[in-house]
Amino acid sequence: MNVGSKPLSGGGAVLIVLALAGTTISLAAQSQPVNGDQSWTATSETNTAYANPSRTTESYRKSGNRTVETKIVEVIGPDGEYQPFIKTETETIEDSPTATRSITRTYNPDSNGGEGLTAVTESRTQNSPDGSARTVETTSKPDSNGNLEVVARQITATTKGAASENSQTTFYLIDINGGLAPAMQVNDQEQHNAGGDTYGKKTTTLLQDGNGNWQVYESQATAVNADAENRTSEVLTSRRDFEGNVSPVSQVITHQTNGDGRAVTTSETYSVDVPGYTRDGFGLIQRSTSVRTVEPGKTVTEQRIEQPDPGDPQAGLGTTVEKTDTVVTGSSGTTQTIVITARYPDGSPSVVTVETRNSSRP
Repeated sequence: MNVGSKPLSGGGAVLIVLALAGTTISLAAQSQPVNGDQSWTATSETNTAYANPSRTTESYRKSGNRTVETKIVEVIGPDGEYQPFIKTETETIEDSPTATRSITRTYNPDSNGGEGLTAVTESRTQNSPDGSARTVETTSKPDSNGNLEVVARQITATTKGAASENSQTTFYLIDINGGLAPAMQVNDQEQHNAGGDTYGKKTTTLLQDGNGNWQVYESQATAVNADAENRTSEVLTSRRDFEGNVSPVSQVITHQTNGDGRAVTTSETYSVDVPGYTRDGFGLIQRSTSVRTVEPGKTVTEQRIEQPDPGDPQAGLGTTVEKTDTVVTGSSGTTQTIVITARYPDGSPSVVTVETRNSSRP
C-alpha cells in the first residue's frame, strides 16, 4: 500500500580485495539567480568491480523561502537496466528570520514496483534573540496498515554566550509500552577565546540505568591551540567499563602546519587496546600523514596510513593504505581523481580503487 504525506505549505586492517571503480558526474545546471532563486541537477554513475553499478541523481531548487533537495539512487536490475533503490526529498521552509521547518521523505520500491513512502522526518527550529535555540525532530514510519506512526524524536536545546556554546540533545525511542521514552542524552560544552586560537569542547553521552537514572557512558574532551600557520588538537575519549568506572580508552593527537600553499597534517591514535598486548596504558595503533599542495587550478592531497601488522603486531607500524586525491579546476568545471593503494600481506602494493569525478556544478 502506498503511503501519502502532505507537502509543507508556505512559500587497522590490511585491505586484500582488489577492485577498480570509476565514477563520472555530469551536471546540467540551470543557475539563474533571481532574488536568490536558483536550481541545479547533477547525475553521477559509479562502476566498481565485483559490485552492482549505481547511478545517483541530485537536484536542488530554491524559490523564495522554500528549498527542495532531492536525491535518487538507482541500481542495475535483473534486466540490466537501472531501477530505483532509494529516494529522499527534503523540503525546507524559512517561516521567519528565527523559525525554520523541514520535512524529509524517504521512498523505497514497494512490492508492486511502485514508489512507497518508508519514513518521514519533520524538524522545527526556533531561534531566540539571545542566541538560544530549540530544535524538535520527529521521525515517523508506516505501520502494517500503511498509516504513519511516530517511532523516534530528538529535542535539542542550545544556549550561547560571548565565548561559549552549550547544547543538550535528548533522544526518545519507542519503549516496551509502545510510547516514546528518553533513551540517550548528549551534552556538548564549547569554550573559545575571542581570537579563536584556542578552543575546548566536551561531549558527554549518557544512558539510563535500570532505574531510569542518567549515567555517563562516554565522554570526549577536545582541546585545540592554533595560530596563523600551526594547529594542534588533542581528543581524549573515556568510556564506562563493565565495573561502572569511566576511564580513558583512546587519544588522538593531531598536528597541522601551513605555509607556501602546502599543509601537512599528522595524526596519531593511541588506545588502551593494542593488538598483541594486554591493557597497560596507551599504545600507538595508527598514524596518518597527509600532505595537501595547492597551486593555481590544481590541489593534490596525499595521505598515508600506518597500522600494526596483524600477523606481527609487535613489529611496529607499517604502511597499509595510501591515498592520492587530485582536483583540477578549469573553465569547464572540476575533475577529481582518487586513487587508493593498499598492501598485500607480503608488503607489495595493490591499487584497490580508482575513482574519477567530473563536475560542472555551480
